[in-house]
Amino acid sequence: MHLLLSWLIGLLLFLLGPGFALAQYKASYTVLKEHIRVDVKDDGSNRYQMERVIRIDTPTGVEKEGEQRFGYVGSLETVEILEAYTEKPDGTRIVVPADQIRTQDMADDDDGRIFSDRKQKIVIFPQVAIGSKLYVRLDNHHHTPYFPGHFFIGEFFSPAIPQLDYRFTLVHDPKLPIKVTAKSHQGEALLRKLQGFRISGGQVPAQPEDPPGSIRYEFSVVQPVAIASERAEVDSTDFAAWIGATSFADWGALGRAYQARSRPHSEADEAIRTLAQSLTAKAGGDLDKLRILHDWVAQHIRYLGVYVGAGGFVPRKATEIFATRYGDCKDHVALLEAMLRAVGIESSPALINLGDAYGLPELAVSNPINHVITYVPSLDLYVDSTAQFAAVGTLPSEDSNKPVIITATGELKRTPPQAPTRDGVRVLSRMVMLSDGRIKGESTMHYGGTYAISSRQAWHDRQHKDPQNTVDWMLNRNKESGKGSFKYGDPLDLNTNWVVNTSYELDEIANLPGKSAFTLPYGLTMATIFHTSAYRQITDRVTPFKCDLYNIDEQTELTLPEKVKVDQIPTDVFYNVPGIHYSANYHREGQVIRATRRLLIDLKKSVCDQADAIAWEKARLAIRRDVRNQVFVR
Repeated sequence: MHLLLSWLIGLLLFLLGPGFALAQYKASYTVLKEHIRVDVKDDGSNRYQMERVIRIDTPTGVEKEGEQRFGYVGSLETVEILEAYTEKPDGTRIVVPADQIRTQDMADDDDGRIFSDRKQKIVIFPQVAIGSKLYVRLDNHHHTPYFPGHFFIGEFFSPAIPQLDYRFTLVHDPKLPIKVTAKSHQGEALLRKLQGFRISGGQVPAQPEDPPGSIRYEFSVVQPVAIASERAEVDSTDFAAWIGATSFADWGALGRAYQARSRPHSEADEAIRTLAQSLTAKAGGDLDKLRILHDWVAQHIRYLGVYVGAGGFVPRKATEIFATRYGDCKDHVALLEAMLRAVGIESSPALINLGDAYGLPELAVSNPINHVITYVPSLDLYVDSTAQFAAVGTLPSEDSNKPVIITATGELKRTPPQAPTRDGVRVLSRMVMLSDGRIKGESTMHYGGTYAISSRQAWHDRQHKDPQNTVDWMLNRNKESGKGSFKYGDPLDLNTNWVVNTSYELDEIANLPGKSAFTLPYGLTMATIFHTSAYRQITDRVTPFKCDLYNIDEQTELTLPEKVKVDQIPTDVFYNVPGIHYSANYHREGQVIRATRRLLIDLKKSVCDQADAIAWEKARLAIRRDVRNQVFVR
């Protein structure tokens, strides 16, 4: 979550106070019926049939569910909407007209250019209101499997949506072995909230309508109660109930299947070899070569989703990517693999989740795998060339501490976690207070690791905007006003340390001359500790949440006017519990006040629970009290 948004949410909740009762959660819609049948042939092709009825329960449901979309790959699947209608609260049925069932290409970029055969059926329901029931029945014929001879499916159940009658039937040819299982929601606290939740089923005898010799599974889910999604919770695939079926023996087998289809596409031609060798001609070693080639791909291959046929799982050829200068994550990996091989370095695609999923289901059902990065075994390094501002040796936080499947070997590994020795920010500020209470100051912000990635991107995005808008935004969020300027290098120069320098003049923060009290100013800095302290934790939460690393060092030197007398400065603070450390030291020498605040949250994991939330909330309150402390002068 962006710090500004975190601050706004935290401030609102703080102002409302513990006595404020939030309205009871009500889901935007309820699934009254959802019956799914999947028939799988021995080659992995399958037919997916669905009948669903939902009831609209809120204005949000009217807005979002009145138009339903069903995605598919045009060259691999055909989708037909067999029936669709709105049932009004009085029982009147209004059939969806044929011209309101549309087939549309799925755009992957903002300007609407289409480089894919991903399509969607759009059903626009008429006269949708609260209490309406929306009925749809569809048939999806997946005539060409993503991986020849394989089938997989994963059905996950969000705790935020009530399910009153869910049934899943799988019928498959015995010549294609398929593992099938179902799991309940994880966590006693979550299950207590979801009163009445049930998931049941397993293998049952084949029915007369099934092909002879078929193997049949039936499952049912009832979830009459739903709960609101909690702030910062990890992906629901990490804790939600699910039903899965797969022909893959394990995740390694899925990885090897990906490798079999992707490896032929990562071959270099003469143009690729020539460029790779010329770029690295003066490189000092393999690490230097990797850095040079990674940076070239990151900065010269425009990210663009390209899906044709099985393109959702198979990259284009490296030669085509090189020629067109665009591609998605798979394409980035394929081209970088070809360039690395041209200079004698082997690499492998690594399948990963680019999101908030930190685990994998026990069955290889593809969920939550949605991204590919590069693994270099000889250096034991992961790199993500789609992360344009990430230098080699640092992964974006979204890639950190995630399970990965090394497709070349089928190994299941884990990416490195964030580390305080690498990831953090250090802020040095020197300020002078004028006789009227105004401030003149300069600050230097040093960013490392994942902090540098996000900062480089932020400044790159803002460098072509009005600088004064950025000044106003930063000062306003720090509850200050004034003017200032910035100085920083090229955000895309990943081989230099990332430093941002600011100079500024702040409007009066103290009423001088006379008695006055003020908090130490932040000036043109991100004031990270201040805003982090406003991020209120949910201490009664029932779902796990993402716990980021915070490593922040803020040092401020404020020189007061000669005639100002100092009556009081804040007292030192030291807060230390396992994984959470905060210290604030205040010192005065004559007219100079020096403050050093340090915050380190390193819980040695990426997924936190209720106990961690309680510990962090206690720390937050202590930090918040400190950053509000004032200097008293006269």
